[in-house]
Amino acid sequence: MEPIKKEKDPTLKKRAGQAGVEANKKIRTKRFEIRFTPEEWIALQDRAAEVGASSTAIFARAVLLPAHDQSNQETKAEHKLRVQLLASLGKIGSNINQIARSLNRLKVWNESTEGMFKELTKIQEGVRTIAELFKGKK
Repeated sequence: MEPIKKEKDPTLKKRAGQAGVEANKKIRTKRFEIRFTPEEWIALQDRAAEVGASSTAIFARAVLLPAHDQSNQETKAEHKLRVQLLASLGKIGSNINQIARSLNRLKVWNESTEGMFKELTKIQEGVRTIAELFKGKK
């Protein structure tokens, strides 16, 4: 029996590579060109920066198509926060591993190990809260 091959949607990107932070998975094949004076271009870039858009193209798309999939847009601030969050979660994971290793080495249940267990529980609750806050983010 031969494996079933999934046909790939030709409108989807094969991999990420678009400038800026955007959850767009579709290949953009249509082009719209507009020319700006140097002053207009600076003003457009300034406005994009003011609202926290990660690129001028994302800002322009949001202005021209305000209802077009705004849930997939991520500002620079959101991206920076998400990166910091992931780094913090990595550090928390490292700390959890250290505590678990200590508990396993001791093989004794006393006030110290009970305190470590309580700290692990607090960390677990914190991570769960963070995961709920960022649920649905990519």
